[in-house]
Amino acid sequence: MVSSSVVLAFVIVASSSAYVLLENDDPEGSIIWPAEFYFKAEEIDLVNSYVETIEVWYSAEINRSRIDYYGGTNKVFYVGETDEDEGISYTLYPMTTEEVVNEEVCVKTTLGGEQPDFLPDIENYEYSHEEYQDEKLVRVWTKETEYDDELKQATLYVYRTDKDFDLPLKEVIKSSNIDQGVVTTHKIKSFKQFSFTVYVEDITFENDIDCKGQPGDFRSLMAHLHPHNPTHVDKAFHSYKQYHSKMYKKTEHELRKAIFHRNWRRVHAHNHKNSSYMMELNAFSDRTDDELKALRGARPSPPTARGSMPFPHTVEEVMELAKELPKTYDLRFQGVLRPVDNQGNCGSCWAFAVTSTVEAALSGTNGGRNLDLSEQSLVDCGWGFGNDGCDGSWLNDAYEYVLKHGIPLTNQYGDYIAKNGYCNLDNTTDTFKIRGFAQVTPRNPEALKVALVKYGPVAVTLRANDNMFSYSSGVFYDITCEGKPVDHAVAVVGYGERDGTPYWIVRNSWGENWGQDGYFLMSALNNNCYILDSPYYPIV
Repeated sequence: MVSSSVVLAFVIVASSSAYVLLENDDPEGSIIWPAEFYFKAEEIDLVNSYVETIEVWYSAEINRSRIDYYGGTNKVFYVGETDEDEGISYTLYPMTTEEVVNEEVCVKTTLGGEQPDFLPDIENYEYSHEEYQDEKLVRVWTKETEYDDELKQATLYVYRTDKDFDLPLKEVIKSSNIDQGVVTTHKIKSFKQFSFTVYVEDITFENDIDCKGQPGDFRSLMAHLHPHNPTHVDKAFHSYKQYHSKMYKKTEHELRKAIFHRNWRRVHAHNHKNSSYMMELNAFSDRTDDELKALRGARPSPPTARGSMPFPHTVEEVMELAKELPKTYDLRFQGVLRPVDNQGNCGSCWAFAVTSTVEAALSGTNGGRNLDLSEQSLVDCGWGFGNDGCDGSWLNDAYEYVLKHGIPLTNQYGDYIAKNGYCNLDNTTDTFKIRGFAQVTPRNPEALKVALVKYGPVAVTLRANDNMFSYSSGVFYDITCEGKPVDHAVAVVGYGERDGTPYWIVRNSWGENWGQDGYFLMSALNNNCYILDSPYYPIV
């Protein structure tokens, strides 16, 4: 196999199509990119069902370049650094406020290093063979790399022009999880309409005086950056680390950056689709799959599991009661819910889901006084009921424990530590018990509504997929949950409808900075992510 090398030819005159090749003893073993070009490209993301179009102008001689996204909706002009000056990028995008509609805004940022040329990075590509593609004789280059638990395979199709330069025809990138065999990335980027002539006016931005400085806030900055631009990736990751106070060991920095970049591309692709919900980068966006598993500690209740008391309504009674229910219902406005907590790196979602329902039920019977009950006590003391602390539990087993032992106040038991700790029940004086718990009729949306209105929040299990970790707003509906076991416990606290789509209001335990102040809206259609399979509520 022949390892690739790249030769960049230099332009004699900026607007000319005449080029001089550098000496190269083995032209068949090298890829020779032109030093000045224009092209259009289309990237198809088969995993996220997304298509992106770009248009690029580049000149090494003038030391400037430009890239347009989506027909010029977003434009970025680059001025490369020199011995005297740092490089600069100018990002233009439309902004709509209460006062203006689609006003073009410019943001100026410092550009470290050389200007990007937007051609494929050929590092580690090796020559494979020749074949015909689109009636052109192309040379095929391949590379295969392993990073963490991911296998990345890439194929680059290159053809030689009559000017003795190479141009890319297509690049295919496919990544998969080594252990599970699941395809995580599959993208095809096609390059079209190449030209060797670039005009100065096409790559020059004149209105420097009207350009603002780089935003300091992470979210504001991300609106001006693009995940396909290597320079932008560096800036975005640096800002992300500052915003979330992230500190890494030297040996893990590149791994975290690669995970962040992968998630950024996934979020960017999703948010450009016509989806019912939006995603964002958050504190989870640099975590490995194993680390994210720690946030999912629920297990599916066995088919024979039931509550200690039966659900007191038949299917027929539920249908009659449902006729009198309000169209929307939200327990957040009734003062029975405490602020959303954060379970941290412990699979204790089950403890938070159960405790929040008990707190709300008790609040409804003691004049609205909210109690801060100890989730940590369930983690530490519930092992004899099938609960495995930070390694997860079944909801019905958690309620069985509460039925017998109750839950103490946090200020008596001790703070939540997100780890398996010593059971300290002997040090508590006030323990709040329940009279029982009931299982709402599974897979019956109307029964769940009746339970919410009559009895309070309901603990449920669901499948928390990768997109759920990045949820920011909207009604979550995702078919990739299907066929996979439930693994996360949450509490349903209401219901409603948006644009004709019914939804559940769901309380999570990933902190108030996740989702909508710690909550999310889950589609009530088709038992999405199996949210209706095992609903339970406490009886006080």
